[in-house]
Amino acid sequence: MQKIRLFSQYDAAALFLKTKKELEDQVGQWPEEYFRSMEIGQHISSLKDTFRLSVPDIDFLNGRQVIVDRILPLSDYQPGMRRGINVRVSVLMYKYPLTGTTYLLGCRPSVPIQELVGEWYTDPVNQEIYVEYSQYDKHPKKVVNAHQACISSLQQAHRALKDEFQDFNDMLDEMIANLLQKRKEEAEHLRQMRMMLS
Repeated sequence: MQKIRLFSQYDAAALFLKTKKELEDQVGQWPEEYFRSMEIGQHISSLKDTFRLSVPDIDFLNGRQVIVDRILPLSDYQPGMRRGINVRVSVLMYKYPLTGTTYLLGCRPSVPIQELVGEWYTDPVNQEIYVEYSQYDKHPKKVVNAHQACISSLQQAHRALKDEFQDFNDMLDEMIANLLQKRKEEAEHLRQMRMMLS
């Protein structure tokens, strides 16, 4: 179980820039033999597979609701109360199936999303993402309504991020072709310089 700040930890444009830079570095380290070999297509395919970005699939429509009892510090449950006293509360949890690696769920899409409610966690072992509402005992209807509004916003953000990642992936071929062309030109220039010096 790992706490996560969904769609708000880092910017998608920054991720794309970082990925593009890593792609440039990778192609820059290729030996010249790669460009002369018949296996260049295999190297390019491997490069595309490595740098293709994919947002994990979250099934927001097939979530399940669970109420569990937890022992929480009273000061967390009711701010201003004395520390050291614990209280048993019913915590509402919504669990959603998740497929894929979770670190990309922290990426912020270009569409605005409302502030998240509850505490969000990923569970890579059970392939789930879930949210806990410790204030459920105090305001059950308010919590459920806030969750439903939050989920519709998250669905829009998830869809927008998928589209942005697909746009980036669609440009991978062109980026790789440009990098290869640049690298070939540099290698040719270097070869000509060596010939002139000898």
